[in-house]
Amino acid sequence: MNRALWRKAIAAAWLQMVVCGALLFFFGWIFVWLMGLFELGVWASLLKMLPPVAQRMMGVPISDVATPQGQLSLLYAHLITMLICMGWAIGRGSDPISGEITRGTMDLTLTLPVRRASVLLVPSIVAAMGSVALTASLWLGSAVGLAVARRGEGLSAWPFLPGAVNLFALMFALTGITALVSAFNRDRWRTISLVVAFVVVSSIVEMIARMWEPGAWLGYFSLFAAYAPQRIILLPETTWSLSLWYNATLVGLGLVSYAGAAVAFSRRDVPAAL
Repeated sequence: MNRALWRKAIAAAWLQMVVCGALLFFFGWIFVWLMGLFELGVWASLLKMLPPVAQRMMGVPISDVATPQGQLSLLYAHLITMLICMGWAIGRGSDPISGEITRGTMDLTLTLPVRRASVLLVPSIVAAMGSVALTASLWLGSAVGLAVARRGEGLSAWPFLPGAVNLFALMFALTGITALVSAFNRDRWRTISLVVAFVVVSSIVEMIARMWEPGAWLGYFSLFAAYAPQRIILLPETTWSLSLWYNATLVGLGLVSYAGAAVAFSRRDVPAAL
């Protein structure tokens, strides 16, 4: 593939990757330290005070969340973690097609001696590598926090690694979905708006599925049905089977979305910039 595509994709992504990676690393470290300030008995009491509906939202038994490992598993479902990772996924997925069209640089990019599929493939590989780097940063931050701030408690970072892998799979799926939406749009902000709306609706559907028992089947229509890092981390007897099923679902969704984006982009006309 053309070296210019690689240079262009890396140049477009490296700053966001460095900033997001640094934020995730330090957030993972600080989160581990802050959770260490809670006495375990107080933490368990607070969890038991939650109504049954709120407990069902966690997807794992309260007795498991009330452990030191359960405390730290919240890192992978925290709002800050999700915002940073989703920002990366949506930003990278929307850039190669609708982003190029919005900037008015797509015509120049297509003058390179490459296929249109390569114009999407190279940034997608860079985005996937960046997703690996970001999830590794979060996990390493928690590992450093355990080694520095909570030394001597006997906690290891390794049990949290499957949760980090599940987070990568979610980011890969969301990047692919964003690329698919981008392949049908000419304006990057419209692409971002549509994907954000999709994420919000998916979150609402998943919330309903967890809180309303007769509507549990609705979870199959949510992107987050296969994102359950706490279950993967805290239920070791099913860790590998759950991890394999959830991650395969998310990665498969991402690959299908990328394939659809490649086909749509290969067949569409490239409009002029707005």
